[in-house]
Amino acid sequence: MKIDSIQTYLIDNPWKKWLFVRVGTSDGSYGLAEGTLYGESSAVISELQDRRNMYMGKDPFMIEKLWNDWYRDSFNRNASAPNITALSAVETACWDIVGKHYGAPIHALLGGAIRDKVKVYANGWYTHVSTPEEFAERAKEVVKKGYRAIKFDPFGTSYLSASTEDIRSYVRIIGAVREAVGDDTELLIEGHGRFTAETAVRIAKQIEGYNPRWFEEPVPPEDLEALRTVAAKTTIPIASGERVLTIYGFAPLIESHSVDIIQPDLINAGGILQGKKISALADAHYVMVAPHQAEGPLATATCLQLDACIQNFEIQESFDEFDIAWRQDLLKEPIKIEGGYMSIPHGPGLGVELRMKEVEKHLATTAERPDFNLFERGWENRNLPKPVGHRNGPQTRSRANLTTSRPTRRKLE
Repeated sequence: MKIDSIQTYLIDNPWKKWLFVRVGTSDGSYGLAEGTLYGESSAVISELQDRRNMYMGKDPFMIEKLWNDWYRDSFNRNASAPNITALSAVETACWDIVGKHYGAPIHALLGGAIRDKVKVYANGWYTHVSTPEEFAERAKEVVKKGYRAIKFDPFGTSYLSASTEDIRSYVRIIGAVREAVGDDTELLIEGHGRFTAETAVRIAKQIEGYNPRWFEEPVPPEDLEALRTVAAKTTIPIASGERVLTIYGFAPLIESHSVDIIQPDLINAGGILQGKKISALADAHYVMVAPHQAEGPLATATCLQLDACIQNFEIQESFDEFDIAWRQDLLKEPIKIEGGYMSIPHGPGLGVELRMKEVEKHLATTAERPDFNLFERGWENRNLPKPVGHRNGPQTRSRANLTTSRPTRRKLE
């Protein structure tokens, strides 16, 4: 069996175009994966095209060799997120192929499941809100769905510094949400790498009384000294890692003793086996793992395979119920959330399959980057229209604004 084809499908999510990848083999088998990379999914497609020699004609069962040869031969290595994301997609698709061959889920091939379901936290629920009262009202609706952990960024468009008045407004939002959801719901405060260490510490000190489960990326992710400073001056646990690539990037972060929870994004950080290795390194330092997942449904399935089989799993991020209405239509058997938990798929490979007719309906007709910038007013709306009626209702988007008629489905051979 050899890899002999690869197809990519760029999906028209309005705030972050999802990239689905299908790797085919000489015996007719195939594996699925996701290669979404914020505004750079089209760059991942280019990487897959440029690096065909890394996987075409290769044995999909030789995952470790394929990964290491590709990484070794990549001059920029961890400096290129599109390259590592492309590598992650092929690696994950190979695991899907192997799992289907043996009729086993990927987690069974990685040592077996420790758990059958995982706790998830809600993200993406705070579109089109701005005041403390609006945050509180929306948070109540999320908790009514069964979630017992919610994440949000209350910091608007702030960058590096923040005035006393600004900090007071952030604190009011966090306080209002805490009052709305009670003490039994975990609050995960998202910083998006916005602040200097000094500003992050000022904020942390003022929100400690609301008992956040963590303060995520309080400082720019490349500054480990700043992160260490914040960690040393607050009682709030620190989470980080969504922008870190491979075990080689995670090693200094984990060994800095500045984080309590790491957040590898498997589809960008190197794939499933890298996720397993990163988790093992974290486990040796008594650091918990909460995979980042702000992409599409195949990325969710990928995370769940790792979540099932690592000892130091903490919680899984989920946008699944706070996204476009047709998100779950893309899977033959949608991944369900019940009582704030997701069940682990036990089907072969990733345990999910795409409904290709639905995928075809939602192909992007342009690879143009979405207009999504964390430092522009309204970023939290994610280019999604304001829901009509129920605030947390399904999101929709007209395709009338698309500028070309050629769908971005490509076969790379």
